[in-house]
Amino acid sequence: MTHHPAQNRQETNQLYTSIGVISHGTITFAEDTSNPAKFISIPSNASVQHVKELLFRQWCSERPPLVISVAGGAKKYTMKPKLLKAFRSGLLKVARTTGAWIITGGTNTGIMKLVGEIVQQNPDRSRPIHLIGIATWGCVSGVEQLAVRGSNVVYPKSHSNASGEAPLEPNHSEFIFIDDGTARKYGGEIEFRAQLTQAISGGFFAPRSACSVNMETPSKAASQSSRPEKPVPVILLVVEGGPFTVKTVHEAVVQNNIPVVFFEGTGRCCNLFAKAVRLYDDNRRNFEDTEGASP
Repeated sequence: MTHHPAQNRQETNQLYTSIGVISHGTITFAEDTSNPAKFISIPSNASVQHVKELLFRQWCSERPPLVISVAGGAKKYTMKPKLLKAFRSGLLKVARTTGAWIITGGTNTGIMKLVGEIVQQNPDRSRPIHLIGIATWGCVSGVEQLAVRGSNVVYPKSHSNASGEAPLEPNHSEFIFIDDGTARKYGGEIEFRAQLTQAISGGFFAPRSACSVNMETPSKAASQSSRPEKPVPVILLVVEGGPFTVKTVHEAVVQNNIPVVFFEGTGRCCNLFAKAVRLYDDNRRNFEDTEGASP
């Protein structure tokens, strides 16, 4: 079935209304003026199902075969050369061969900057990688420029280094900004990001009863489809990281049943988690015997 531009715009506007979009448009970065990034800013309680539908039907045009959500430190970080080589080649290979989406915090700092630089090295420009940034609206440098409705915003290369703010990473293809009413307070996007990735998964890792709930799509456009959606595998990949990464892991694993992979050796909380997992694996039999013992 062929969709005409006018029909696509109408469906997009309907989704924007359902989501409660506050502002939307495109961002042109000084580093690459040929590929504007789409963006929306939305309230923190926006429907993840409608945002998922926007990604599937409008922004990215299709359901992804895999989603890799990357979390880690937002401060300046230098990875050891051997680890960097493995991380770069592995991430790029998976994204290129599978068509996976990559989700990050979207700013030009720490691990997010590193992921953006890796995606920029994609040699096949005919198959662009969807790199989706989910950030807190009040923590984006120059965010006042983005308070538009359908306009293109030219995002300058240089921004102030005010505390609690960070510029956007220019290699991202889509941005979702969570406006929780705060200014210069990081972490407002963490819960929404975990819920959205779980919604995208369609309950891939959830119990059967939970899967039936997550598969529901409330919009009229989705209800017109007679084919049930197939679940999408989603993983959280942790590289280095601090307190906000700990919260991200909790929201993903404990609250939304999303599996996590720790890139051990990258430092800080990632190494701590990896050590804890290994300790548990080494002593699993003892733990199970203790839990099964009669009081």
